[in-house]
Amino acid sequence: MNDYEMLNILNSQNVTDYPAGLLRMSAHSLAIYFQSFLNNFPSVLLNSSSVNEMIRVNRNEKAEVRFGLLWYWLNFHRSRFIGHRGVMLGIINIMMANANRTLGVAILSNGDVRKSDESAKNVEVTNNESYDQIVPLL
Repeated sequence: MNDYEMLNILNSQNVTDYPAGLLRMSAHSLAIYFQSFLNNFPSVLLNSSSVNEMIRVNRNEKAEVRFGLLWYWLNFHRSRFIGHRGVMLGIINIMMANANRTLGVAILSNGDVRKSDESAKNVEVTNNESYDQIVPLL
């Protein structure tokens, strides 16, 4: 069975992490969600302290990464960023914003990095290179 056939068989009943993060949406809807996050969800939340709770750091063993609710903080090139990375069958994505949440970027990619073949390695390298080039611009 090829990857395309496999993806057609899988659905929300038999993939435990689909939709990942419970964010089943189009790229356009994700952009609107991310813009709302950057602006403290003004049309959704009555109190901006809710966003502060989402980005508040929870305890973690690794000093370079600090997790909030859904979002995580990352120190990269002597700067601090907040975002989310995700990997699932056939996709890999990154959403990152600068610490002040005045500018953000989302990278959505097709490709399965969970395999151990050459294609998966190429997808991961390309995705990481994009990440390394874009995040310092935030």
